[in-house]
Amino acid sequence: MNKLIKCAAILMSFALSATVRGGGAPLQPVADPRPILQDLQRKMSTLDTVWLEFVQERNLKLFAQPLRSEGVMLIQRPDLIRWETTAPFQSILLGGRQSVAQFERTDGVWKKLKLGFPEMLRRVMNQMAQMNQGKLDALTADYTISVSTGSLSVVTLVPKDAAIRSVLSSIEVKMLPDFSATREVVMNEPSGEFTRIIFRNEKRGVKFPPGAFDQTKPLEIEAVKAAIANAP
Repeated sequence: MNKLIKCAAILMSFALSATVRGGGAPLQPVADPRPILQDLQRKMSTLDTVWLEFVQERNLKLFAQPLRSEGVMLIQRPDLIRWETTAPFQSILLGGRQSVAQFERTDGVWKKLKLGFPEMLRRVMNQMAQMNQGKLDALTADYTISVSTGSLSVVTLVPKDAAIRSVLSSIEVKMLPDFSATREVVMNEPSGEFTRIIFRNEKRGVKFPPGAFDQTKPLEIEAVKAAIANAP
């Protein structure tokens, strides 16, 4: 179970400690974050589809340099998510309201995997969808949410469940000062190790082709890219 929770923590990207690594003015905690969160929800509720490319850096004490991977994330309202790692290995995780599916590419062929804890994974994918729709109020049952502002705006989620906090101490979502776009997500572990996901090349309001979220035979990501590029 702990292994699955750790995997879930890595996946909860996008979609959300006021401690920010890097320069810039010190962040100031907001005494009452509710108006900010409500405004953020209004802004994000208008987004029907989002395409994001990402670089993920897994920082472990055993290694001098972070373990790096790249990929894309696709979101389509109300609850479809595709999280695909494209390098150095290839894998796809697809989530919807009722089910999840995972694929790995071996010898050039996609293989659908048997999930050990599908209900928990489905819950995590739904939380990712809620985060990316700005539905932070729906997450308050599972997380304590706070906001800090300054050179960046940071939304921090701390798991309420002690078992989850034993492997995931907090999630920091770092956004532009006006909350208009997510720039980075950091998942902190009690050991001091952390995972950073840096987003780039965000595209909103794109039209995903049929099959992009198919949990039986997902459309190849290059075909998805081509369809988006050729859309009128």
